[in-house]
Amino acid sequence: MARSIRILVVDDSISMVNGLVMVLQVAGYEVDPAYNGHDALRKLSQKEYDLVICDIEMPGLTGLDLLKHVRQDYDDISFILMTGYLEQDYFIKAIQLGASDFIRKPLDTEQLMNAVQLQINKKKEDWDYLNVSRKVSHAEIKLSLPPIMFRQVDFVKIFTKFFKQNLNLTTTVINEMLLCMEEMLYNAFIHGTLGLNIKERTSQNEAYKELLAEKLQDPEIAAKEIHVKLSIDQVKQVIVFEVEDEGKGFDYKLWLNKIKTYNGIQLDEYGRGISIIYYLTDKISFSKGGRRIRIEKKIANASQ
Repeated sequence: MARSIRILVVDDSISMVNGLVMVLQVAGYEVDPAYNGHDALRKLSQKEYDLVICDIEMPGLTGLDLLKHVRQDYDDISFILMTGYLEQDYFIKAIQLGASDFIRKPLDTEQLMNAVQLQINKKKEDWDYLNVSRKVSHAEIKLSLPPIMFRQVDFVKIFTKFFKQNLNLTTTVINEMLLCMEEMLYNAFIHGTLGLNIKERTSQNEAYKELLAEKLQDPEIAAKEIHVKLSIDQVKQVIVFEVEDEGKGFDYKLWLNKIKTYNGIQLDEYGRGISIIYYLTDKISFSKGGRRIRIEKKIANASQ
């Protein structure tokens, strides 16, 4: 029997931590409290966690400091930062360090539970790296796969291996690209291929798995493919990543305009992915009614 999901809640406010622990425990998660960053590091060394929820502003070891430690030593742990208004530079710094998501303060219980469930649902089953890596070349990756593969294969891990083993990229570039790629692949699978709404996307883990299995048994959905292309041009010093699904598309012009005019960073469930991609890449373009998204990231000018 699979163990329960383990969550570590970190904040210098005792009342905040205790309140979050109680809410998450009622929801069925195994939750531990940590009242500062150093306490969190100690508990991370003693137990295996699936998710850390941490305040971004803490005395001593800040949320960003803790995130940096977690990404160095516990790369598979999802990390959600709690914050008030998030400045663009601070947001980008957190993404560069490997933040998985953000929750806006003051906390809303529904937003909290949705964010937690989204991170849990994103975790993949066991995957076979060797089976897919045969399709990988050092210069370019092209994949056209049925949607069932996106539940069985962790493509972000494959791309991580590819970047680290074959390319001399900074940690900053890798973290930024991986988060953008994850958002693009997730949206192509969840929105474009399966057509799930927010309620379905944030359903409890077992119900979510059953829903995916049911959707993938539909011959029309199972026949769809998600097309992925990654290319690296060492001469132009640019990485290009492209994802295309066979769904209905969406009004991407509306969302791009909303992001450009929004005063701050969009942290809501809707539009969050495009916001991340918009701020972390040098160029983003859509075609085929929003079914194809293409991003470019410069290598030479990327920060360390």
